Amino acid sequence: MALLLFSATTWAKAPAESVQAEQIFTRWLAAYNAGDSQELQAVLSTYGIDHTAQRYLDIRETFGPFDVLTRTLDTPDAIAAIVRGTSSDRGVLITVTIDPANRPRLKTLQLEGVEIPDAFKPKRLEMPALLAQSRARLDALQAQGKLSGSFLLAKDGTVLMAWQGGMADREQGVPVDAATKFRLASLNKMFTAVAILQLAEAGNLSLDDTIARHLKGYPNQAIATAVTIRQLLNHTSGLGEIFDEAFETRKASLKTLSDYWGVYGTAAPAFTPGTQDQYSNYGYILLGSIIEAASGQSYDAYVEQHILDPSGMTSTGSAPEATLVPGRAVPYTLSDGQWVRETKTLPLRGTSAGGGYSTADDLLRFAEALRSGRLIPPAALQAATSPQNTKGWYGYGFMVSGEGGQRQYGHEGGAPGANAALIVLPSQGCVVIGLSNVDPDAMENVVNFVANRLPL
Repeated sequence: MALLLFSATTWAKAPAESVQAEQIFTRWLAAYNAGDSQELQAVLSTYGIDHTAQRYLDIRETFGPFDVLTRTLDTPDAIAAIVRGTSSDRGVLITVTIDPANRPRLKTLQLEGVEIPDAFKPKRLEMPALLAQSRARLDALQAQGKLSGSFLLAKDGTVLMAWQGGMADREQGVPVDAATKFRLASLNKMFTAVAILQLAEAGNLSLDDTIARHLKGYPNQAIATAVTIRQLLNHTSGLGEIFDEAFETRKASLKTLSDYWGVYGTAAPAFTPGTQDQYSNYGYILLGSIIEAASGQSYDAYVEQHILDPSGMTSTGSAPEATLVPGRAVPYTLSDGQWVRETKTLPLRGTSAGGGYSTADDLLRFAEALRSGRLIPPAALQAATSPQNTKGWYGYGFMVSGEGGQRQYGHEGGAPGANAALIVLPSQGCVVIGLSNVDPDAMENVVNFVANRLPL
């Protein structure tokens, strides 16, 4: 979840010295939970928060109303509370801070994704009950018009539950089936990371190599000599985004990975590399370029030969959007309450940062190839799926959380018309996969629901 930081102006309804962070937090939360746009905007205006109510309502659509679980900070000038989204099972740390030198001006209103404390995690279910509840949730979401896609739960490679529902192509009346290919969004960052780790095992590169060592023609040498492969992998490079407001006008010219360099490589890092976390799609574009330089193959050719083929993944690829791919679902985004075909945010083709396509069955093959050591050695997988960044939510190409029997790794991906998630619980031998051709985060929420309740 992206960090949301806002400043606020003065509050005119009470003497400044009497206003406390608790009051501001309580009023904001009540407005958010009510989902009342007018009241929420009034709260934002009262405290001078420079954002629209709709931004928070969009968050509410994904997470649902918030239940307060616990306070981590409680003073007159600062409140920090861990809350849980009722629709998503996700934890969020909300921080409200007043500037004591300019009361009651807000210094910070921050929402940040956080792991839910153990004491508040959902109860584990017996498998029959979990399967029944999972299928009921999926059926209900489809019936409400909120979801179409494919879901799979497997244990030790054996499928325990497979679900498909909704339409792959609404105009042509084509339903989703087990062979439907869905866009992966960021899930194929896992392929990129595995490729880098394979090349490291082969001695073709080191994770502590700089960009400059492999991309000799990179135009920004200040960045190239400061940022390492490891920092690109774990999102600590400080490099930025490629899916910005101008992406639609630029995407036709971005035909190769190196085409992205001149457009997105000029900005200085947002922070000293290695000191903070910031999710970076551009960083994974550069990893794809490094794979090409270190292997002598195109990114797509390397992934096909060294990841897809060994895993038996015959329905996965990154063909351009203009290419007719049999069975590839049409992406739909919600506009004025109606599902319409999405075209604006689609890249020209899949890249090392995301945009490829696959099936639930193929992703299970990938997860099992990883677990069996067919792609990278167990020690490399352990490192890739352990916390490797400053806040411990990302390894090398994998989102990570939990410890012991609750440890899990995988990835999520979301964009207009695409929502995908893969979670592996290695101690249980379980893999949970969800793919959808509609907007986030309905499918991710189901995958998280299941992973959080699997019997240990």
